[in-house]
Amino acid sequence: MKFPPKDRSMQYANKVLSLVAVALLAGAHIAVQAQSYPVKPVRIVIPVPPGGVQDALTRAIAAELGKLWGQGVVVENRPGASGIIAAEAVARSAPDGYSVLQTDAITFMTNQFLRRNLPYDPAKDFAPVIGLVQTSDVLVARLQLPARTVAELVALARAKPGALNYGSFGQGSAAHLDAEKLSLAAGVSMTHVPYKGGGDIPKALLAGEIDFAFTGLTSVLPLIRDGRIRALAFGGPRRSPALPDVPTLLEQGYSFDTGGWFGWFVPSATPRAIVDRIAADTGRVLGNAAFRDKYILGVGLEPLNVPASQFADLVKETHGKYAALFKTVHIKLE
Repeated sequence: MKFPPKDRSMQYANKVLSLVAVALLAGAHIAVQAQSYPVKPVRIVIPVPPGGVQDALTRAIAAELGKLWGQGVVVENRPGASGIIAAEAVARSAPDGYSVLQTDAITFMTNQFLRRNLPYDPAKDFAPVIGLVQTSDVLVARLQLPARTVAELVALARAKPGALNYGSFGQGSAAHLDAEKLSLAAGVSMTHVPYKGGGDIPKALLAGEIDFAFTGLTSVLPLIRDGRIRALAFGGPRRSPALPDVPTLLEQGYSFDTGGWFGWFVPSATPRAIVDRIAADTGRVLGNAAFRDKYILGVGLEPLNVPASQFADLVKETHGKYAALFKTVHIKLE
């Protein structure tokens, strides 16, 4: 049946009003969800085993959020496959804010360049929530290695190409990439020795299995202070307060960054109001002076605490850096 022009206009207007009403109701529902969130326990999935600086930070944040929310916040350790197991678990979870992925820049960003068939798309399947902290690695060497500076290390590598061994906690890990950056910048060749985890690096240095490594400051700081291994350079933009006598890489002529960030992600379809709620409350925890001193500055981390929009920009910037890096480093796809 054909409607006269007036009836068609009214029908169209009614349809538009119906769609607007549905949209308003949906928006109101999401707003109510965000206000009442969370109404059940939240899980934070991390790609590392229990223990270590990332696990400790996650559990500290979880404990404080549990107090704020009046709900349990459970840390779920799902190590393995260079972070893929943890990331896939969250990517496939319901987009309701009750499953959060905590990961580091290296683990989250590099798999797309190292592996041909990821079971998720880092850009499409996740929404950035908050950047938590920044990390910078320290370049350490076994005591028996006759090098006290980066220049002396490079000179040894140049004299005997491939003879120096460096350790990392896996293919494409931060320690691996940092050493590759140094090799490229200095124009030298050194041999990569991958281990299963970051905790193996100090043991390998002490046992003389490797000559040097880039690693997180927390795990090696006691050994440096006890004189059991030697710190050659700190990889941050300025000297570490924990090692004020150790010059930065920049001071020694190398301008590349080390380390990265820790951040939270949720499935991409998670309502923005819930993303913002998680970010705001987590930001309150990170901004607490006592928390910052104990769990961030106190373990050699650096404050970041940037909300979703700024963190999204940082993720894009990091992706660009690694896309350029993987065109030059000698790391094969698996």
